[in-house]
Amino acid sequence: MLNSSSTVTHTIRKLSSLVANQIAAGEVVERPASVVKELLENSIDAGASRIQVDVERGGTRLIRITDDGCGISREQLELALSRHATSKIEHSDDLKAIHTLGFRGEALASISSVSRLTLSSKPDTQEMGWSAMAEGLDMQVQLQPTSIPNGTIVEVKDLFFNTPARQKFLRAERTEYVHIEETIKRVALASPQVAITLKHNGKVTKRIPAAVNLEQQKQRIGSIVGNQFIRHALRLDCGFEHLQLQGWISPLHQHQNSSMSQYVFVNGRAVKDRTLNHAIRQAYHQLLPAGRAPTYVLYLTLDAEKVDVNVHPTKHEVRFSDARMVHDFIEKMVRQCVSEKHKLLTSEALNEQSYEDIERYIFPAPETSLTSNANIQDEYYHPRLKAGVIHQINERSAQYSSVASSAGYKPSSGSQTGTLLIDDRMLLFTHEKQAYCLDLKGFVCQWITDYLTKQWQQASVKQKPLLIPARLGMPIDDIEQSQIDVFQQLGFEITQTSPKTLALRRIPSCIEHIDVGHWLQQSIYTFIDKQFGFEQWQDTLLASLENYWQPESKTQWHNWLQPLNWKDSRFCKVLSAEILSKL
Repeated sequence: MLNSSSTVTHTIRKLSSLVANQIAAGEVVERPASVVKELLENSIDAGASRIQVDVERGGTRLIRITDDGCGISREQLELALSRHATSKIEHSDDLKAIHTLGFRGEALASISSVSRLTLSSKPDTQEMGWSAMAEGLDMQVQLQPTSIPNGTIVEVKDLFFNTPARQKFLRAERTEYVHIEETIKRVALASPQVAITLKHNGKVTKRIPAAVNLEQQKQRIGSIVGNQFIRHALRLDCGFEHLQLQGWISPLHQHQNSSMSQYVFVNGRAVKDRTLNHAIRQAYHQLLPAGRAPTYVLYLTLDAEKVDVNVHPTKHEVRFSDARMVHDFIEKMVRQCVSEKHKLLTSEALNEQSYEDIERYIFPAPETSLTSNANIQDEYYHPRLKAGVIHQINERSAQYSSVASSAGYKPSSGSQTGTLLIDDRMLLFTHEKQAYCLDLKGFVCQWITDYLTKQWQQASVKQKPLLIPARLGMPIDDIEQSQIDVFQQLGFEITQTSPKTLALRRIPSCIEHIDVGHWLQQSIYTFIDKQFGFEQWQDTLLASLENYWQPESKTQWHNWLQPLNWKDSRFCKVLSAEILSKL
């Protein structure tokens, strides 16, 4: 709060061009990797077939991009360094259908305002190349002749030299280089026709040849994402109306413990889109072990008029005119590809299958007692459920009565009943002579999501201390106090126990049955890398919640079901009257 005694002037002033551009640069230029991304996009838009990237000290001292694109004429070099100057759009209608990676006309101006920039270029129509040099936009651009081959060279030195506040937020040289390397990977995957060479401190660290056919593209993906992935990956090539989806996805036996190797491209642009990621996550829903994630490289192509890329200066985000169609199309195509390949039971198959299949589990044959020593899994085996691990949980009436009653289960006198859990998720049981199939895991996680969201909105998260603090192995150098403060807002108390160790000491009280350590640790890397804010971090945590719900025992079910409306139609399905007649 401002001190009331202080004198504050309320005069409106127009910011100088330097200050205005440095503010704009804050959105476009976050770190050296941001500079590399913007300049690579310019090179690709210029039609380059070969690009060399030279960086020194993680890009903080030098970033040099050399390409063989069309080049910039001498007359336009100075204009290229001014704000909102671009060759890619001209009219407002052009924004409705953007076909280039860049279009805002901000990159070079923003970069030159926070660095010492030299732009050298030679189109093939000129006999000589020319260079334009600038240090902050208040300085006059200087032009001088230079000897270079056809193409463009952009040299960025001493990034943030005139903005110390931004400079102090830069990480260690190795960390910044890793971010640059990841940027190179994404650009290389998005534009397979371009050969890219990366050099760090004078040494070639990555050489990616151009890929002109499908086999070469697979080799390129293997060198970037991993040969193990591409060797077993499933090929996708499908379309619907104006949508076209191509790429590779991992089979069910191949999965990872994080979301690191997941790449989605929309019209040749690398994006980080919740709609697309959620669709793919839903496609693998219930098919992978808890806490595991698929690997994929997917290319979505659609009419440029159907997608808006003018959402944020970084151009990472997009908006679809029909997000629901895009989501459902991707989910269906990915799920269909995986399911057809492995012929596994999915949640959709469970909902669509004949009720007679479920009946065999709920109602045992008359001659077989559920309290006998019979092997239930063998006795009531059905091939359509062979992918699931079926647990017999009703050992004796006295042993499971607390679980059944808490779920509302009230068997009629003398009736023989069964309660089964399929795939550690689908609970089959009866209540007041009605048979139900409950997506127990989905129901519980939705309840936790709603409960946590409400507490976060009210800023009153109830915490529970851990008897034994969970150790979090993560790069302490890359995490800031402000980020730890965000965790505290979300109900997680994290402290530093040693120079290289963080410990989780308190958690929201409603997630005691979550594998919190792994849940938080896997999500936190995304938070650090993407510099998420409070609301984005909420979404990231909740989206991965279901993968880490692991009840320690079946008797814990009643703790969830007893006080809740378990008949929620999103998760609970009433079984047929034919089954009811046998109660």
